[in-house]
Amino acid sequence: MKRLALVVTMAIATAAAAQGGYWEVGLNGCWQTPNGFNMLEYSEWAGGFDVAYARRIVSNDYGTMWRRYPTVGVRASLEYVPHGISGSRLGVVGLLRAPLWGRLDYSLAAGISAFSRSRFITHDTSNIFVSSLLCCLVDVGVVYNVSNSFALTASFLHSSNGNMVRPNKGLNFLQLGVAYRLGVPDEEPDWRHARQSIDTVPPYCRHELGFTLSPGFSTSRHTRQEGLYFDYDISLNYRYYHNPLISTGLTVDLWFNGSHWTRFVWYDEPYYVPVYVSAMLTIEGHWGPVSIGGGVGSTLLASSMVDMPLYERLGVYYNWGNNLVGVAINAHGVKAEFIEWSYGRRFGIR
Repeated sequence: MKRLALVVTMAIATAAAAQGGYWEVGLNGCWQTPNGFNMLEYSEWAGGFDVAYARRIVSNDYGTMWRRYPTVGVRASLEYVPHGISGSRLGVVGLLRAPLWGRLDYSLAAGISAFSRSRFITHDTSNIFVSSLLCCLVDVGVVYNVSNSFALTASFLHSSNGNMVRPNKGLNFLQLGVAYRLGVPDEEPDWRHARQSIDTVPPYCRHELGFTLSPGFSTSRHTRQEGLYFDYDISLNYRYYHNPLISTGLTVDLWFNGSHWTRFVWYDEPYYVPVYVSAMLTIEGHWGPVSIGGGVGSTLLASSMVDMPLYERLGVYYNWGNNLVGVAINAHGVKAEFIEWSYGRRFGIR
């Protein structure tokens, strides 16, 4: 924890050295629950605070004015869990926030976390949720901006080590909070009114079709032995652009999971079709050639051993022309399952 605290301090100090940013201080309450519906007796109320240093990407050119100031930054947080089996949580994440609708923003964050009573520290064999010293921390949420300086937040957080150290059920946090911003530059206009008529926006494609090919590696969570397994995914995508920055859409996935297939053979299950069929609702933010996308969906055709059809994806992509490359984390039931490396093509329709 001391080393992570040092990392958090250095990260915040580095961010503070930047010019043109602002501080954000938040208080929150949350419901901590294990990643699984059969162990709710370990759930507990918790509370904490966070400190962030963020910077809006602002300039006077036409394109940025339309995009209404996306925000990037770094955030450190402390969540006090009085009786949690894994203790309290300290984390640091990189932050991306962008307008979604009206005064509402969406927020994506990812980084590392540590727990004060992880199995690594206490050697408590009953703690099957957090075994390693450091874990990954993923935060997906929305922010309602009451004003430039005050906001209400709601988010879902997941922390686990992706089965790198077992056992690793992971922990989830359903969180509500308030945030107050310090040092928002007075010379900048209110970002909620820095927008232009849709009729004056340069032409762009409203609709987009595409496909993505994504080989990758999965964890061994579905098998009895350690090791990495190959995965292959073909995605068929439709996106609708609400403006040049934000698109939403639908993705249909055809994917093969090597870890699942190995278990099928062991259990001699009658389901021998190696391809799963899934559908996902997506949202993607675009800044020049870089885009960050996420989505939540459900398996439509799968083995009976898949007891939870929910799956998620969060990725970063680089776009040039009609091409894209990227890397994404694919999760099943909010537990990281495989990393996919993607190449795809996009075809815009005006």
